Amino acid sequence: MNQSLFHHTKQEEYCPKCGSILQMKQGKKGLFLGCSAYPQCDYLRPLHRVEHKVLKTLDEPCPQCGDLLQLKQGAFGMFIGCSNYPQCDFVVHEEQKIEEKIPCPECRKGHLVTRRGRQGKTFYGCDNFPRCKFSLPTRPYEMPCPQCNFPLALLKSENEEGQQMQCANKTCRHIFEISK
Repeated sequence: MNQSLFHHTKQEEYCPKCGSILQMKQGKKGLFLGCSAYPQCDYLRPLHRVEHKVLKTLDEPCPQCGDLLQLKQGAFGMFIGCSNYPQCDFVVHEEQKIEEKIPCPECRKGHLVTRRGRQGKTFYGCDNFPRCKFSLPTRPYEMPCPQCNFPLALLKSENEEGQQMQCANKTCRHIFEISK
């Protein structure tokens, strides 16, 4: 019998950030290689390449590497990314949709910005994430609650007489009306 079948043939890969050994790990999106020095080093690489369908190659160069940008279809919809992916990971991000800067009422350091969740739903969260995990399901308005004085409210309904607002404080949720 051939002895080479029973010999250890595993090749070790090393982290490009810190030089530690990479380990195969299981995550919610499948298998990936992660650095064994985690949490000091957060390098990871998916084992299966995420495929993006290229819809159109644009005439604009990538600001990071100079290759052409492409309009692509991915898991979260259309986006513009570099044609040299995965060597270049440049992606054009959507503009932040809240015009005025609303300060985060929880950490008081960040501001609320538009985010997109895993299922593609829009929500509003602190730009100081992951240090601050404050989020709201709909667009916030700077309007103090008459019951608890929380600085933000959510629009519940609107008609010709006025607006019905709800306190954004999860422990209060007071509903109040504002006439036009």
